[in-house]
Amino acid sequence: MQNFMDNKVFLSIAILTYNRAGSLEKLLNNILPQIKTSKEKVQVCISNNGSEDNTREVVLGFQRKYPDLIKYNENKENLGFDANMVKALEMSDGNFVWTFGDDDLPAENALSEVVEFLKQKNQDKIGLVLLRTESYFIDELTKEKIIWTNKLDKKNPEIFEIDKKEIIGISFPEIVFMSALILNNRLVKQILKEDADAIKKAIGTVHMHAVIYCLMFLKYANIKGIVLNKRPLIYQELSSYKFFVEDKFKSHYQVQRKLNSLLLSLKYMTADYAPLITRREKKLRREFIDDMLVLKAFGNFNYFSYFGCPKLFFLQAKLVDALLFSLFFLFISIIPSVLLIFLYKLMLMKKYGSNWRARWQSVSSVVSLTSKGARRRDFLPPNNYVSL
Repeated sequence: MQNFMDNKVFLSIAILTYNRAGSLEKLLNNILPQIKTSKEKVQVCISNNGSEDNTREVVLGFQRKYPDLIKYNENKENLGFDANMVKALEMSDGNFVWTFGDDDLPAENALSEVVEFLKQKNQDKIGLVLLRTESYFIDELTKEKIIWTNKLDKKNPEIFEIDKKEIIGISFPEIVFMSALILNNRLVKQILKEDADAIKKAIGTVHMHAVIYCLMFLKYANIKGIVLNKRPLIYQELSSYKFFVEDKFKSHYQVQRKLNSLLLSLKYMTADYAPLITRREKKLRREFIDDMLVLKAFGNFNYFSYFGCPKLFFLQAKLVDALLFSLFFLFISIIPSVLLIFLYKLMLMKKYGSNWRARWQSVSSVVSLTSKGARRRDFLPPNNYVSL
């Protein structure tokens, strides 16, 4: 087994970027000064997924200022999220690789906290480190910061181990949030080489990072997943995008079905873990119906084509699900929002008990902000979704 300390690069920060030059510039202005003061060698690997803005000029400017810290790849065309994720991982030389979205930011001194933690542990045994996050909106009128989620868990210690079933079942909070993940890069490289067929099949799931760590924990029995739970180390400013029915269907049903199907087909999947994925599959129907209910209840029942929605359901969903989705879609199209608000409150009461009002207020705040934005699908790279 390779000695970790033989590698001169301790940590790689793999940044995926597409048409967000302004956000990328903000991220690099944040992270590069932290790297300069690091006691270990840290590199930044940027994979530009065919951006049409001034992303290249932004990166070249930082390369001139920090010539030894940045590796840069530029795809000639947009390859989709998953293929670009593989590109960024292949570039990374560190013992560990921290995957990062171009519109997220590390907290002050987050890098030094991460490096010090990794140095103190048995590095060969760490498969995944999960960081706590905080996501928020900025109200355009008041400029007030509205916290949407803070994943810090005060019931658990500052450092604790994740149950392997929660990793493989993708059920631990924020475990699919790319910027919160630090992976054992030696194991990542082995998976990219030895499980190339599974990686190729994962193109189009928009969850390549999840496929890789699921493969990792299925394939290697003795590795651990650790949570740094002292404070949020990643901050995510949420954009005011409108969510359309078609978009919700693709992200919360179609893509998740493809991901579940792929995970169940992995040669390392066992009878101990397969039921975790099967349970995820059963939740998809309810989650998408919930999505449509929330959109209508808050007056944001947007769709690109009224007749196109049922057509999409029948083309891409199971027959039983397509029938149910279509009937529910038609039903809520004619039901007054006030009635659906009442039904949604009842649903929150059942799910959250006495805490339902806090969840209601949170959802209300976010929906009022997102209803003012542009359509989210207009901002997605063209190859993000594929047919099942």
